[in-house]
Amino acid sequence: MGPNEDVRDLSGGDCDAPNSDKCVFAESHIGRSLQEEEIVEDNLILYNPVCCNGNLYAVLVPSRWDSKLHIVKIHDIQPDSLKIESLNVFLPVVPPLGATKRIYLMESCGDLFTVEIQYKDQILTGVLAIEIHRLNFSNKEWLKVDSAKDRAFFLPPGVEQADAAVSSPATNSDIANRVYFTLFDNNNLYSYNIEDGTVSISSIFLNLPRVYEPSSPIWLMPDLRFTNTLKEAKDKSNTEEEGGGKVCGKENDIKEDVEDIDDTNELVLSDLPFDMVKVIAERLILVDYLHFRATCKIFHYAAPSIQWRIALQMRVENPSLLSPWLVFFEKQSVCTFIDPKHGEKYDINLPQELKGGCIICGSQDGWLLVAVGEKSTFFFNPFTQVIIPLAELNGHETRSFSCIGFSSSPTSSECVVVEFAKRMCLESGDDKFGVESCRMREDHWNMNFFDDADFFFNDNSAVFYRGAFYCLGKKGNLGLLKLNDEEEDTWEVLTQPKSPCLSGYHKNFLVECDGELLSVFVGCLGKWVQVFKLNESKMTWIRVESLGNYMLYLSCSSSLAVMAKTPGMENKIYFPIFCGESMVFFSLETKKFHSFESKDVAIDFYSSREKLRCGWIEPRWC
Repeated sequence: MGPNEDVRDLSGGDCDAPNSDKCVFAESHIGRSLQEEEIVEDNLILYNPVCCNGNLYAVLVPSRWDSKLHIVKIHDIQPDSLKIESLNVFLPVVPPLGATKRIYLMESCGDLFTVEIQYKDQILTGVLAIEIHRLNFSNKEWLKVDSAKDRAFFLPPGVEQADAAVSSPATNSDIANRVYFTLFDNNNLYSYNIEDGTVSISSIFLNLPRVYEPSSPIWLMPDLRFTNTLKEAKDKSNTEEEGGGKVCGKENDIKEDVEDIDDTNELVLSDLPFDMVKVIAERLILVDYLHFRATCKIFHYAAPSIQWRIALQMRVENPSLLSPWLVFFEKQSVCTFIDPKHGEKYDINLPQELKGGCIICGSQDGWLLVAVGEKSTFFFNPFTQVIIPLAELNGHETRSFSCIGFSSSPTSSECVVVEFAKRMCLESGDDKFGVESCRMREDHWNMNFFDDADFFFNDNSAVFYRGAFYCLGKKGNLGLLKLNDEEEDTWEVLTQPKSPCLSGYHKNFLVECDGELLSVFVGCLGKWVQVFKLNESKMTWIRVESLGNYMLYLSCSSSLAVMAKTPGMENKIYFPIFCGESMVFFSLETKKFHSFESKDVAIDFYSSREKLRCGWIEPRWC
C-alpha cells in the first residue's frame, strides 16, 4: 500500500447497515493509529457503484458533512465484509448555479465519467447546467468534456441520487454527443447537446411514468453486436484530444472487435451455416448451452429451449448432466449453480414462495429440502420449479438445523423427513435430545425425546441407509434412528464401530456409496483426508485407499456419491472450496488437494475460500 493510500475495511454487514442504527467501520492510515467512525443509517456511505476495466468504483460519502465526496475502489468483497481503497481523487468541483444538483458516476468505453446536473428548484422542474468530466487515471485529474461524438449519456428518471446512470456508444450524429434526462413535472424526454450547450425537448412520451412515481423507468441498452453495422465497421484508433476536452473512444471497444469480412474473408461464428451452428450447440455442456442461446437471435433459434421430456436422454449424451453441481442461494431471489469441472455459473430465479431467505437443509435425487423462515419447509426441484410443501412445525417449535435428512424422493408417499436437535421437554422442562419427523402423507410433525448418550452433531447430514437413519457424531461415533409405524421410534448410539480417527480432525462426513456406508474425516486446515468403509459384519471401519470410478461431493447440508462419467473426475472428493475461480478437490491418488485450474500443483487451505450454506444437487428434469 502506497504512502498516500487509504484502505477501509467494512465488516459485519452491508455498508448501509439495514439492520442496525449505525454502521461502524475501521479507518487505517499510514503513520496513524486505528480509529473508528460511526455512520448514521440514514446517510449514504457508498453510491453509484461502477465497473470500469475490471475494477469496481463508487462514490464515498464521508461522515463529516464538511468533507468532499471522493472516488474509492472496492475490492475483496466477501459475504460479510469488503475493502475500499481511496484513489485520493475528489469529485470535480462545479460552481453551484441552482437550488439542487445530482452527480452521477458512470463508465463509458473504458473511461470513468461524472455527469453533474443542476436544477433550478428542489422539485426538479428545470435544468440550469450540465457538466461532464472524465478521469485521467495517469495523473488522477478530472478533465472537462466539451465533446463526445461517439457516445451518449442517460441519466435515471428517478429522483434518488443512488439511481444508476448509463452510457452507450452512438454512431448516429442525431443521438451521440448528448445527455438524456427527464424532469419532474412532465412526460418529455430532454437531451443536452454537450458541444453546443443546448437542451432539446422530444415529443411527449405518453407511457413514460413521471419521476416521482414509485416504479420509475430505467434505461435499457440493447445488444447490437450482430447487426449489419457491425460487419461493415472498420477498426478505428483511439484519439483523445485532452486539451480541447474532446472524447472519442476506440470504435472496436464500442462495437465488436471483428475485422471487415469483405477485406479478410474471415467469418464470425454467427455466419456459419445454420445446421452447423445447431451441431455446435448440441455438443455443448448445459451451462455453455444456456449461454450460447443468450448470445444472439441466431444462436437462440439454433439452440431451442430444453425439452424436459427428453432430459434423461440428454443425460446419457451429455456427461456434465451426470455430475452434481454446487448449489446455494446467493441472493434472496436467486438460486445459483456451479459446475465443479468447468467452473461455469448458472442462476435461476426462485419461485415467489421461496423468496425472502431460504436455507438448504438437504438434497437427494435432484430435490432440495429447504427451510423458509423458522417453521416452513419445502421440497424444491430447481430444474422443474416444482414445490412440495411439508407441514409447518408445531406450535412454538422452531427449526435448529443441527442435522436433517430425508429418506427418498418426495414424489414417493414413503418419503420421511427427520430433524435432530436439542429440544426442551415440556413435561420435565429440561433440554433433551429430540427427533422430529414428518411423512409426506402427514399434516404434522411428530416429536420424540431420547437420552443424550453422549452424542454431539458435527454439522453434517443424516444418511438413510437400509431402512434407518445414520448420523456421524462429532466424536466419530455412529447414531442410529429407526422409525416404526406400529411401534415407538428408537434411537441408539452404537458402541461399535469405534471412531477411526481419535483426534486431529476438523470435519467429518457420512455418505452412502455403491451400497456401502463411508465416513470421511478431514484434518485441520486440510492437512489430510481419510476415507473409511463400514464393515457391518464386524462393525469396524476399514481404510479406503481408492474410490475407483466413484467421486464424492461433501458439504454440511448434503453429501453425495456418484460414478464418474467424465474422464478425470473419478477417485476424487469435491468440497465447496475455491482457489481463485476453480473448485477444490482432494485426490485419493496423490493424497493432496488440487483444482482443475492448478492441474498438478497441490494447493492448501491458506490460498482457498470456503462457501457456506450450500449443498450438492444432481440435475434432474423429471
